[in-house]
Amino acid sequence: MILGITGKTGVGKHTAAEFFEQRGWKVLNADRISHGLYRPYKRVWREVVEAFGEVILNKKDIIDRQKLRALVFAGTEASKKALETLNSIVHPELKRVLKDESYYLSKKKKNTVIVAALWEQIGLFELCDKVLLIRAGEALSFDRLKKRDGIDFDMFERVSGTHSDPPHADFEVVNEGNVRDFYGELKQALDLDA
Repeated sequence: MILGITGKTGVGKHTAAEFFEQRGWKVLNADRISHGLYRPYKRVWREVVEAFGEVILNKKDIIDRQKLRALVFAGTEASKKALETLNSIVHPELKRVLKDESYYLSKKKKNTVIVAALWEQIGLFELCDKVLLIRAGEALSFDRLKKRDGIDFDMFERVSGTHSDPPHADFEVVNEGNVRDFYGELKQALDLDA
């Protein structure tokens, strides 16, 4: 089975992935894979640097994701166009990698989870047998992101504004308690054995 996990930023998608990983599922994390696509001197890296300039690089020629985030989530018309440019470079390659990896794992009969906030842009419903949507209140999601990434509320709003919930999902879980409660909700929603 290939299960997609989606939801807006800060809802607990990665915590849900850990739940499945502990049960032997393979996890394909769209964020981590896209980070790998930014490796210096690879095709995506070259295209991103060409589009945004060397100002986004650190001293080791690694793309500084904080600088890039500031450029594409500045809340201006120019930053919206910059985000579109970035997505046009990264998303096709990300989708290709996810498709190849999920196909490989399905041939090996491995239960797989694909974690992705941008479900529509990468075609999550086409890649997966079932999709799980995770929700959480905005204040709680912001608090989680502030602790994890140190972002302020304005940046949180700009980033979360680029995410949407799918109009339909096979399963839905609200994550507003502790991890133990969340794991219990996941077991119940997907009818999994303890």
